[in-house]
Amino acid sequence: MLARFTGMIEQVPPMHSALKHEGQRLYRLAARGITVERAPRRVTVFELTCTGFTAEELELDVVCSKGTYIRTLAEDIGTALGTCAHVAMLKRTGVEPFDIGEAWTLEQLVARAELGADRLDSTLKPVDSAVAHLAALSFSETTAYYLRNGQAVRVGTAPERGAVRMYDEHQHFFGIGEALADGRVAPRRLINLVS
Repeated sequence: MLARFTGMIEQVPPMHSALKHEGQRLYRLAARGITVERAPRRVTVFELTCTGFTAEELELDVVCSKGTYIRTLAEDIGTALGTCAHVAMLKRTGVEPFDIGEAWTLEQLVARAELGADRLDSTLKPVDSAVAHLAALSFSETTAYYLRNGQAVRVGTAPERGAVRMYDEHQHFFGIGEALADGRVAPRRLINLVS
């Protein structure tokens, strides 16, 4: 039965979501008792494994695309079983490229903080680790200046299209850009890292 919820599926987003309807967040409408029609959205469930069950509970391990509503998935599975269902516990174990195995517990962080700010800072990943899958481009000081000020620049080494990581000539990450079809790179999300 779980196989029908694996692969590309359609979900109707819940009213308690951050999606907007006519400029207003759905959760704000729901808080006022307003329900609106929501179009189904396509999401992908890569893996759906039953890891335990009793007469009253079903434990699932889900690997899915962004935008998947796990609570909606639980309700849909309950309906398919001829009953109702809700999520009793939800534990996120990974968000690409991060995995819970790399996480620190609160107790570990407190212990490191007691040893000093440097020890606590050493637990942080580099800010660009979240976008390590993107192509990287380095720019001269002048070119990086223009990008930091919101201007697209022509680059001979840019990929044809798509998002890129941007670094200055000292290899300091300063944001995400987009390689345009005309050979330029346009800034999309900039950060100012204080050293």
